[in-house]
Amino acid sequence: MKIAIDARTMGSRPSGVGMYLNDFLNQLIKYDDLEFYLLSDVAESEYIRNFEKMGIPVVTQGKKIYKSVGVYSYFSFVQRELNRIKPDIFWEVNTVIPVKLKGDFRIMITVHDMFPIEYVQYFGRVYSLYFKYGLSKTLKETDMILYNSRQTKLTTEEYFPVSRNIPNCNGYIIANPLKKTWENSDKDFFLYVGNMEKRKGVDLLLKGFQKYRQNGGTRKLVLAGKMQEDDIRIQLQEAMDKDSNITYLDYVTHDKKHELYASMSAFVFPSKAEGFGMPVIEVMKFNKPIIASNLPIFQEITDGSINTFDIDCGEKEQIDNLAAMLNNYNPWVDESAYRNTVSRFSPQKLGKTVHDFIMEQKI
Repeated sequence: MKIAIDARTMGSRPSGVGMYLNDFLNQLIKYDDLEFYLLSDVAESEYIRNFEKMGIPVVTQGKKIYKSVGVYSYFSFVQRELNRIKPDIFWEVNTVIPVKLKGDFRIMITVHDMFPIEYVQYFGRVYSLYFKYGLSKTLKETDMILYNSRQTKLTTEEYFPVSRNIPNCNGYIIANPLKKTWENSDKDFFLYVGNMEKRKGVDLLLKGFQKYRQNGGTRKLVLAGKMQEDDIRIQLQEAMDKDSNITYLDYVTHDKKHELYASMSAFVFPSKAEGFGMPVIEVMKFNKPIIASNLPIFQEITDGSINTFDIDCGEKEQIDNLAAMLNNYNPWVDESAYRNTVSRFSPQKLGKTVHDFIMEQKI
C-alpha cells in the first residue's frame, strides 16, 4: 500500500506533531506491505533527513511555510505530487486540509486536539474560525481518523458529530526507549521542556516560580523549547532580568533534552490545554518527580502517578497552587507505576495498532 504523507511538521525543528510523525513512521516503515512518500516544505531537520538516508522518498517545495497564504500555495504543490505519486492513502498529520484534494486515494488525518475551538484566547478568533471551518470541510472528505487520546476522540465527536461515523483508531503517542543509559543526578533545578506559549502554561510557570522564590524556595528554573509568542518572550525576559535563577535554553537537541531530564530535580508541566503531553511520559523513563496541572488527559495517561495542582480556578489561585506545589511536591517516585505507564506507549505496540488499522481499511 502506497502512502503519501504531509511531513512539513517534521521538516524543520519539529516539536509535538513532527515528533509524533517521526516516531510512528520509524515503526511503520518496518512493514513490507507499506510504502511511503514524504512531502514537505523543506527538509532541514535531522529527523526527515534520516528518512532520506533510509531511502524514503522526500519531495520538498523548497521554501518554509509560515502564513496562511503560504499554506494554500503549499497544498498546490501537494496536489501536483499526489497526481504524480498516485498513492492509495494521503495522510494529513496536521489535521486540517485547507483545500479539496482530487485523486483516487483515501484520506487519513490525525486529530491531536480541539484547542483552537476550546481555547480561542490562545489561538485568536481568526485562526479558531479557520480551524473550525477547515476541519468541517476536511471531515467531509476524510476516510480514516487517528486520535492521540480517548479525550481527544470524545471532544472531537462532541464538536463534530459527523466524525463518529468515520472509521477511527486511538493511536496515542509513542514513547521510545532510551538509546543510552543516563546517570541521574540532582542539580537543584526545576525543568520545563515544550513550546513557549500561554497554552502550555509558561506564563503561569514564570509567575508561580517567582512566588515560590518569594516563599523561600531555593531551586532554579530552566526552560527549553521554541519561542512561540511575543507576550511570553517579553514576560520571560522581564523574569530573567529580575531573577538570575531563571535560564532559557531555546530549542534543544534530543540528547540535550535527555541530559536535562537526568540532572533536574523535578519536571514541571503546567499546561492549560493538552492533547497528550509526551514530555510527561518521556520523564518517566528517568524516574524523576513530575509536577503537572490537573487536566483530565494527565489522569488518562498516567493513572494518577504524578504530582498535580489545581487549575480549575482563577489565575491568582493557579499561581498560588503551583507555587505551593513547587515547595511541597512529593519527591518519591513509584517506579513500578512509571514502567507500567511507559509500556502502554511502546513503539512496537502502537506501531502495530496503527498498521493494523490502516490495513483493515484497505479497499
